[in-house]
Amino acid sequence: MYTISRFSQLCKMSARMLRHYDKEELLKPVHVDTTNGYRYYEKSQLETALLIKKLKEYRFSLPEIRTILQSSDSTLFIGMIHAKINEISNEMNRYKQIIAEMQEMIEKKVDLIGGERRTYDILLGMRNEISVVSQRLQMNIADMDRYIDSFYDKVEESNIQLLGVPSAIFFDEEFTPDDCDIELMIPIIQRNDEKISREWQIKKLPQKIIATTLHIGSYDYIGYAHMALEEWTESKGYCLDGPPYETYLKGSECDCQVKEYVTQISFPVIKKAMQ
Repeated sequence: MYTISRFSQLCKMSARMLRHYDKEELLKPVHVDTTNGYRYYEKSQLETALLIKKLKEYRFSLPEIRTILQSSDSTLFIGMIHAKINEISNEMNRYKQIIAEMQEMIEKKVDLIGGERRTYDILLGMRNEISVVSQRLQMNIADMDRYIDSFYDKVEESNIQLLGVPSAIFFDEEFTPDDCDIELMIPIIQRNDEKISREWQIKKLPQKIIATTLHIGSYDYIGYAHMALEEWTESKGYCLDGPPYETYLKGSECDCQVKEYVTQISFPVIKKAMQ
């Protein structure tokens, strides 16, 4: 058997990391001396240690590595490899997009510190009563496209005829990207033969006065559109008459660049009472 210091030399891992893997039940020593707490490893564990290093290099998390080590199902392992390839590919594409944006900023000599001043045209109109299918979820904001796609598929399977693009209401007082309280809504043609599901509800949005604007480009800057609507609402003597919502007219599903995304932001409003 090897002491933890010798085994760390063989597998090129620190003793501190080996102790952590012991705690995480990834690589436990074959023997721990009860008198002094010394850990000992055997030759066969070198292969496991090297596999852990390789899986970490492949960007697997410790819980994922534990699942792989504890399973003898090769199909499961191959499936996890494919999923990780897709995850890394998506991340690479995002980095390529970031690099392209940075290069464009340099070429256009954009004020990197001051940013780009945006202006928004505000329109006021009447939203007629409309039926929607809605689902309220706690989600990671990064998974929103996936949730919307799944929502579309399930709703269509339930014999519900969709009438438009999705909208979202954000209910969180503070933005927490990995745990957002969001209601997804899609306009529908309501009939009497829809299949009812516990996952969503069908409701009517009442007729209301709506102040709207369009945001073109990345969702990262959509706050400017909300601010423009807030300023307009206050200056025109209106106040909110319900939660604001975003409608995604053109997004990732269009296979276009982020700068071509089109989002409509809507504020239900009502005239303030005269003092």
